[in-house]
Amino acid sequence: MSAFLVILLIAIGMALIVVEVVVLPGITLAGIAGIILIAAGVFVSFSAFGDTVGIVSLIGSSLLFIVFLIYALRAKTWNRLSLKSEIDSKVNLVDKDIQVGDTAVTLSRLAPMGKIRIHNTIVEAKSILGLIDENRTVKVLEINGNRIVVQEE
Repeated sequence: MSAFLVILLIAIGMALIVVEVVVLPGITLAGIAGIILIAAGVFVSFSAFGDTVGIVSLIGSSLLFIVFLIYALRAKTWNRLSLKSEIDSKVNLVDKDIQVGDTAVTLSRLAPMGKIRIHNTIVEAKSILGLIDENRTVKVLEINGNRIVVQEE
């Protein structure tokens, strides 16, 4: 019964470490429990069967762990688990119709960011000088990529 217990503890410990590496990355309860179960299996083999069997179980579980680690790193395990899609979209840029000096109406309070309507287009803008209430006329001071900077007229 003790030999079965040693093998069971080490096997469950290895399975938990596999779950830790493949499913739950990081140091979680599964990895810690796996290490504790392997250590308990080696301890039971030392106490129940003596030093020779204990050393064999220690070396065996260490070699099994190393073999698993080498297999996991060399096999295409990580390619099957890794994300292969790429983000190829871009941030919405300001329409070409909007130019510095254009006027717009605030749709929401700019504190300092808010929505404005310019050329029948609703965009987000930033107030350069404090808060601007809604339904106020503003002037475009600067356009940087997707950022519009405005000032109340």
